[in-house]
Amino acid sequence: MDEVASSGVFGARRTSFGAYAAAYDAVRPDWPAGTVAWMLGSPTAATVYRVVDLGAGTGLGTRAIATMGHEVIAVEPSAGMRDALTTSLGALPERIAARVSILAGGAEDIPVESGSIDAVTAFQAWHWFDEAAAAAECARVLRPGGWLSMGWHHRSEDVVWLRELAEIVQRRQNQPDDQEAPPVWPEFEPSETELFTHRMRQSVENLVLHASTWSYVAIRPERDRILDEVRALGRRVADRDGMVDIPMTTRCYRLRRR
Repeated sequence: MDEVASSGVFGARRTSFGAYAAAYDAVRPDWPAGTVAWMLGSPTAATVYRVVDLGAGTGLGTRAIATMGHEVIAVEPSAGMRDALTTSLGALPERIAARVSILAGGAEDIPVESGSIDAVTAFQAWHWFDEAAAAAECARVLRPGGWLSMGWHHRSEDVVWLRELAEIVQRRQNQPDDQEAPPVWPEFEPSETELFTHRMRQSVENLVLHASTWSYVAIRPERDRILDEVRALGRRVADRDGMVDIPMTTRCYRLRRR
């Protein structure tokens, strides 16, 4: 794929989520408290951070941070995603929802004051950013000693049917959706890496809905055919309750601001 075509595909994938915001929020994997705590720099239970969640989407990570007691500024460029995030706050206790503010913006131009943030997170989002510009902007908003972190969920490659799923959706036809190597930026100390295990249990129809939210499926002209194949696979491997188990590994990096 040439550079222009690749750029076009990347741009289409990057902006594909807003139309599927409600589905995204309903069926994407959540972020367990232990994973989020590590990403925030493992603060003590009594510590309250001011956090920026970049590419916050529908707020899967944002809500986890707020539930842990921290103040969160959710920064998201897509109006559809921001609307879904706003709606999702209605299901939270008022005291938790009050900890969340939502701003339009991107990682390369974060709409908060310099040195005012204790931690910046990117849940399943960092690969959509201009890395150098985003890292410099994160360094600007973080206090000295603050944390920048990013994490990605990965479906297990040890499960036969999940390998079949990857073949159906042609997961690797475009660029990878994660960090290829531990990040290194001059404004930050060397990165730390951690792996967490995670498991989703979904109905077959929710598996299909889940697949429909993957950017490399959403923009494909043969999307409906792909989803029919996902449905057929799900029905074949589902248990007697009509459910499928999806084991995952979550890979995270965190870096401390110098």
